[in-house]
Amino acid sequence: MIIVVVFTEVIAKKFMYGQSLGDAFKAIRVGLPLFSSLILIAQGIRADIRIVWKILLLAVSASVLIAILSMFVSLPIYPNFEGADILREQGGRLGNANFQFGLIGMYLLIQESNQWYSKGRLVKITAILSVFAIILSFNRTLLALMFLEAVYLLWNKFNFKKIRKIIFYGILALVVFFGAYANSQTMRNQIDKRIFSILEGQQTIAENTVEGNREVIYEAVEEKLISGYYVLGLPYKTPIFTWVARWSFLDDRHMTVTDTSAFTIILRYGIIPLLLIAIILRQLYVLSNNLFFKTILILFLIASLNLDLLLRLNSTLFLAFIFLITKAKIHEQDSIHSKDQY
Repeated sequence: MIIVVVFTEVIAKKFMYGQSLGDAFKAIRVGLPLFSSLILIAQGIRADIRIVWKILLLAVSASVLIAILSMFVSLPIYPNFEGADILREQGGRLGNANFQFGLIGMYLLIQESNQWYSKGRLVKITAILSVFAIILSFNRTLLALMFLEAVYLLWNKFNFKKIRKIIFYGILALVVFFGAYANSQTMRNQIDKRIFSILEGQQTIAENTVEGNREVIYEAVEEKLISGYYVLGLPYKTPIFTWVARWSFLDDRHMTVTDTSAFTIILRYGIIPLLLIAIILRQLYVLSNNLFFKTILILFLIASLNLDLLLRLNSTLFLAFIFLITKAKIHEQDSIHSKDQY
């Protein structure tokens, strides 16, 4: 797949569109999260995978804690908003690059497992924090999928222990949700606009999520596909769609990506890479006999219809890690870490 993408961007588009080498590099860079994750799966993790897993959990936990802290304390981690009210600048939503881990966190919290990667306090802490990250992001797609995931896990190998877990974590989630609603006017406005306006019937889901928003993307994608750009993809300097500025003092934004993974892949790199990634993901699903990986893969695939989880975000790295840790053969009796469950 990487060879096809490099050939398309560097050679094919040079002859077809006169694309420069610099633009070819920029186009390839868009998919680096996916490409690097596939390379990681292909070569494996050449370190103690238990330590690597702990480091990933620590990194996710730290990023969520820092993001939450930045909502109350000014931190020098947002160069474009230095000294500004981050919560207001982000429209009342928690900004965190790892919030997709919340779907993984929900699985680790509910699904009974005696596997090495699901044990210990660090796993529970990271899982809870990542679920909080999804709640405070107010992302409708992931919130809906997290609810469906909880329902599915409850009925899969049903037992009363799972009911207790779901009740406990459900109450905890509601406390966070309504705590944010009660204590922040900015968050309250965001929740009213994105969630309660739909629940109260003031807007339909289509009006809230598609019209005037996704509708612009869909129309532009349809136009590009009809024009034949599905073969090689667009030259980098040709935007997939354009956000028209709402105010005169702002500039139009020419977007080189979309919020749907399949649209971005086909219009960035062409039909062949899209088919190849479909084959690769199917093969990973077949190779894995683990419910953990298969559940998260399906959830990410569904979410990728409305969020670009498969090409540009950290979710591709999370998928690679889950595939590798669930395939790893760990013999606790031979491990110097066998008693270290933190």
